[in-house]
Amino acid sequence: MQRRGLKLIIFLILIVSIFIVWHVVKREPVKQSTPNTTSSTEKKSASHQKNNIQPDTQAAQLLLAVNKKHPLPTDYNPYGGSSTSNNADGAGLRPEVKTAKDALISAMQQAGFHISNHVSGFRSYAYQSQLYQNYVSAQGQAKADTFSARPGYSEHQSGLAFDLLGNDGQLPTDDRMYAWLQEHAHKYGFIIRFPRDSSDVTGYQGEEWHVRYIGEKFATEMYNKHIKTLEAFTGVTGGNYNADSKQDIPALAEYDQKNQHALNPRP
Repeated sequence: MQRRGLKLIIFLILIVSIFIVWHVVKREPVKQSTPNTTSSTEKKSASHQKNNIQPDTQAAQLLLAVNKKHPLPTDYNPYGGSSTSNNADGAGLRPEVKTAKDALISAMQQAGFHISNHVSGFRSYAYQSQLYQNYVSAQGQAKADTFSARPGYSEHQSGLAFDLLGNDGQLPTDDRMYAWLQEHAHKYGFIIRFPRDSSDVTGYQGEEWHVRYIGEKFATEMYNKHIKTLEAFTGVTGGNYNADSKQDIPALAEYDQKNQHALNPRP
């Protein structure tokens, strides 16, 4: 009798244990396959690091600062300029820059300056490399660096800048022209990119013939606030080359970081 009672107790314990185990298993959520969050995060991070400003958009680098610390990609040629010339006809310039160029030159000619309709415009990485090496061979690198950009560091490659030329094909250095540009260039969306007495900021000696388009709005703001350099206006670091080019910040990445608001038109 006692043995039968013991078996019954063991049987009941077994039944209860099975019920408990079944109940727990039933309540445990089934694991579902989850997306690889690490991979997703990495992709998002990589996407953020890329320059997401397209060259044909309104935000396309009107305030892009290309200087001795902020180079452009070797293949940067957003407006289809020739890679084997200085594009004297204005090819390779952003379309609105070409239009503004013609208006500026016309106004200068009407003001009595002997300015050519031709310019020294877009220069590809390869063309600038050849030009720079010629200057280095003739005058040494230290001297060349004061007036000629190393390949990749030239603002001419941006498609937003050009050198004015006299009717004789030379770079004009007329003091009257310099004063005129200081007073009138902003009306056409331009600034003198390398003003005199600003080499510590721009990295180059004064070049009154080198004008840069930033749009009438920004150029007028610089004029009204008496801001001389693009570096001062944008807050981008200027000056001489970094001792180690690994310290350089690509111009497009720098622009992207400082001007995210430009990606969305202001109301």
